[in-house]
Amino acid sequence: MTHPSDTLIANLVGDLEPVRPLSFARGLFYALAAAGVSVLAVVAAFGLRADLIAGRFDPVFLIATGLFLLLGIAAAVTVIVMSRPQVGNDHGGWVWAAAMVALLPVAAVIVSLGDGSAMLAGESVTHGLECLIIGGVSSLLVFAILVGWLRKGAPTAPDRAGLLAGVAAGSLGIFAFSLHCADNDIVHIGLWHSAVVLLMAGLGRAVVPRLVRW
Repeated sequence: MTHPSDTLIANLVGDLEPVRPLSFARGLFYALAAAGVSVLAVVAAFGLRADLIAGRFDPVFLIATGLFLLLGIAAAVTVIVMSRPQVGNDHGGWVWAAAMVALLPVAAVIVSLGDGSAMLAGESVTHGLECLIIGGVSSLLVFAILVGWLRKGAPTAPDRAGLLAGVAAGSLGIFAFSLHCADNDIVHIGLWHSAVVLLMAGLGRAVVPRLVRW
């Protein structure tokens, strides 16, 4: 005689099909490939900075873009790990990179105290908004890839996962656009380039939890 519980279990699993497990390496490859496509799109659409073409590298540019790249990769890695919840997983590696990037807006505020009028000049604001808008658009492909990856997984903290997806996308997006933006001013970079990360972080926090609930 078949036990009722056996019948219940059979009915529950009867339509299930095996699924391909999420691979960390594959997820990271997709995220970095999306970032690479964003870089190529920016260079193709707007061109590469003249100093990079000439082989000259401004120290502020190198430090800022390096920090954004580091934060983007660290946050993307955390998002991919969060899509596969396991006991003992550490989701705090991105915090140190975020702390280093946070020095950019802090430095911008300190420097701007000496010449705040220049920061509010019409040309400066117009250029800043250009970086904010195009940097945000350059972030969308990475953002879409990470959100799609989260939807395949089972993040137990969708709010944080959404926030970090936005941080990763914004950091990699502004990294891509920084290869075109010729401004080496720490005030511009610290305020407007950092604003792209904050914008995308807010977008991820607001939108992603609704898309990955399970």
